[in-house]
Formats: sequence, structure tokens, C-alpha cells
Amino acid sequence: MALAPALRPSPDGPRPGGACGKVHAGLDRLEADLDALGRASGVTAREMGEVMRELTRLLNRMQALTDKGAAVAASIDVAGRTGARSTGQWLAQVTSSDPRAGYRQAQRAEGAGLAAVTSGGSVSKGSGELGVGAPGVGAPGVGTAGEGVAGEGVDGAEPRGPEVSLTGRAQLAGDLSREQVEVIQTSLSALPDGLAPETVLGCERELIALAQGHGPRDLRRLAARVLEQVGQPVEVVDAHEEHQVRSAEDLAWERASFWIRDNGDGTMHGQFTVPTLAGQTLKKILDAMSSPRRRGAAGPDDSTGAGDETYAGSGASGAGASGAGASGAGASGAGASGAGTPLPAWCDPGLSPRDRQVARQQRQGQDLAVLLGHLPTDHLHEKTAATVVVTTRLSDLVGETLRVGSTDTGDTLSPGEVRRVACQAGIVPAVLDGDSVPIDLGRQTRFYSSTQRVALATIYDTCAARGCDIPFAWTEIHHAHPWKLGGSTDLKNGIPLCGRHHRMLDRGFEHRVLREGSRVVVELARRRT
Repeated sequence: MALAPALRPSPDGPRPGGACGKVHAGLDRLEADLDALGRASGVTAREMGEVMRELTRLLNRMQALTDKGAAVAASIDVAGRTGARSTGQWLAQVTSSDPRAGYRQAQRAEGAGLAAVTSGGSVSKGSGELGVGAPGVGAPGVGTAGEGVAGEGVDGAEPRGPEVSLTGRAQLAGDLSREQVEVIQTSLSALPDGLAPETVLGCERELIALAQGHGPRDLRRLAARVLEQVGQPVEVVDAHEEHQVRSAEDLAWERASFWIRDNGDGTMHGQFTVPTLAGQTLKKILDAMSSPRRRGAAGPDDSTGAGDETYAGSGASGAGASGAGASGAGASGAGASGAGTPLPAWCDPGLSPRDRQVARQQRQGQDLAVLLGHLPTDHLHEKTAATVVVTTRLSDLVGETLRVGSTDTGDTLSPGEVRRVACQAGIVPAVLDGDSVPIDLGRQTRFYSSTQRVALATIYDTCAARGCDIPFAWTEIHHAHPWKLGGSTDLKNGIPLCGRHHRMLDRGFEHRVLREGSRVVVELARRRT
């Protein structure tokens, strides 16, 4: 192997020689450049963003090369040579990593076909010069997923493994992170049986294209309907998405667990795993009980005002508190003393982030104790204690079609789960007609009502600020045209904003409101002087 010496440690020092030594030297220069950038004046956010994007691409390439090393290790059977149970176990041992990470790396590398010869000078060009959504197609020595001929081995040796896939090529180019690669591989393996090879290849191209600008979570959500992008009938797309969501729900139900033990000091300690919908319900209860922000006093129709803030008192002070000060489900809220009360500890800017986190965890633990003391144990099977908005279509609710539903916390539900929760009083179904238009969702009010929030939840799934991924359930409704200037409290004038971005607008940040289809997007620029 002619290249092997270039990757081995140098006998003259701690640094490796050859190619790895040059990379280390380049990283040293890069570190110095970043130090210089930190001392420079006038660096704009745009310029810093370009730097971070390129650093991320470098990181992706280095991670891809470590995956390629794992693939080569598997191809020469290092596990068999060293007595390890698997390549993953060997990787965990030699890299001092978690065994699960080693197994995942071995699987990821094998799925991408990175053991094949991929060098040829075209990797660093990235996907932009190789065709939209199809990085590496036609690159020297590299085929596409499942097609073409095997690459030649190094120094005339036999080929070491399968063809590198489009995903592997994009990963080597730095266009995909490890997490995005795993999402793409999982999504491709979940495609229905019987699809033509060119359809599967088209799905892979689309997923790689979608990964540009979308993180793993968003990519996973978009991947559920990737068949739509390659011309499959909507019935097939809906059935595929429904099958994935239902399978995930079944697996989550099987993974549910709970344990608790007595600490012997007046407290108990435990851990639980529950399906996402149940967990989000509990989280929303505790968030509502401990939140210091209130969107105005409730009116006769349970309406709330986004801009009118009052602060709750310090609330329950011990695990055995009876609910004074807790304003969530099952509590009377008696401790709320209105505006002027000091903020709770987790909002104190004088505390460190860690101390604020501990304070909030303590408060929510106290609120959980309060909540458990108010559970309606005589009829637990009939009600849930929080409001979760589930969006679906009327045809899905009556069982005519298989389109999945969504919640205001950004999660998806199978049609069967939607129909089940629609029967529970604590789950509010926002039913849409065929054009996804809210049906019978209430009248205009001075403040945005809970009914109007349900309507907006069918349009928005996150904060409307560009790039913000705070779920809609955690947002406040802002008047695009202020009420005091004649703005109306109707859906088209309502913009959901998280607390941070809402405060930024209130404090004078310049912004633009852009309409994109049925929703608007807020782009913030800078604070007005």
C-alpha cells in the first residue's frame, strides 16, 4: 500500500507525517486565522456566517473520511484480525468512543459504500458543480447507488467493497453531516418494496437536495413525503407516510417504561419514557404552571393578549406544596400577585445559565408534585389535563383517507392516533377542509383567543421569525399592524413569535414582514438607534 506510510505517525515527533501531517499544519494555520478574525474590527454577521458554513463543510468532510476509514477497516476484516466481535466494537476501542457510536459509524459507512475508491480530485468541488441534488454523479471511479461498475482497487488490488452511493459522495464533499446521512439512509431503507431502481435513485437525489438548508429533524419530516417529489401518486405518498408514522408510534409505545424508588429522605427518584404526544402534554402542563409570562388577563371567551405581561409569584416552595402560585392545570393560581412581583430565579440574569437551569428544574419538579396531587383519579380514563392542538382533515378524521395529522408542538400522528385523541377533551382537533382552510374557528376579539390560536396553529408550526424553530405552542401572537394604530385582531394580522423575537420587535429591532403563501415570515435586521 503506497499511501499507508503517509497516514502513519512520524518517527520524528508526535505529529503524523505525510497527508495527515499537512492537514494538521493546515488546521494550525486555520486556528491562527480564527484568532486574527476575533481581533479584527468590522466583521459582519454575513461574513461570519460564511466562515461558519465553510468550517462546517470541513468538519463534514473530516467526519466522512473517518467513516471511510471505518469502511476500509471493515473491508480488511480488522474485527477478525483482532478478535473483536464486530467492526463497531473495534472502532469504539481504538477511538475511545461509545460502543453505540462505533456500531452506528460502521453501519453508516457500509451503507454509503465508502470502502470503494473515491479519490480522483472531484470531491472538493462539492455538489454545486456536479448537478443539483446529485453530488458525485459521473465522478471518476464512482458509481451511483446500486448501479455502475465497481471502482478499481489501490495498487491493482481487487475492489474493496460496493459502489459509493450518491449520499456517500455528498458526505465526502462536505455537503452532508453524519446525522443527515443517517436520516437519508434510514428514509431510503423505509421506502416501499417494489419501487423501480430509478425511483429510489430519484428519492436519494431529492433527499440530498433537501438536506441543503434543513437540519436532521426537518429533513426527517420532509423525507416522509419524498415520494411526492419523484412523481408517485398522492395515495401512495400518504400511505407511505402513514406507515412510517404508525410504525414510529408503535415502537414508541413498546419502548414506554417507568420506574421509581424511595430515597428514604422524604423524596423519590425515577425515570420514565413515554410516547411523544404524552410527553408533550406533560411538558405543556408544567411549562404553563411555571411560566412567568402571561399573555394578558383572560376575558369572557378565554382570550389572551400577547403583549400584556404580568408575572406570577414564586409559587410552590416545596415538594409538598398544595398548589398556591401554580397557574397550570389542576392548580388554582392563588399565588399570582400580578405585575410587579419579582421574576422567578430561572429568569434572573444575574445567575449563571447552569444555576437558572437548576432553578427551573426545581420549580417544575415542584409543579409536577402539585399536579400529581390534583389528578382526577376517579376518572383518569376520560380526560387529559392539557390542551394539545391536533391538525387534520375532515376526510382523515372520518377514516376516508390516510393523511397523517400534526400537533402544535411540531410532531406527526397517524390517522388512527388522531381519531383516538380527538375523543379526549384535552385534545383540540383543528379540522381542515380539502384546501386546508380552517372550518368554523370563531370570531374576532380584542385579544387573540384560544380559538384563534387553534386556527393559526393550522398555518404555522414554528415561530414566524426567519430560521427560528421554536414550536408554535410556545409562541405569542403579535399584531402585525399594532392594535393601538388601528390594527384588527384577525388571523391575517396575527404573527406567532417566540418570546425572544417578540421582545426584539418590541425593543425596536428593524424588521420586514414577508408573505409566503398563507403565512408570513419576519426578517429581523438590527436594533433601531
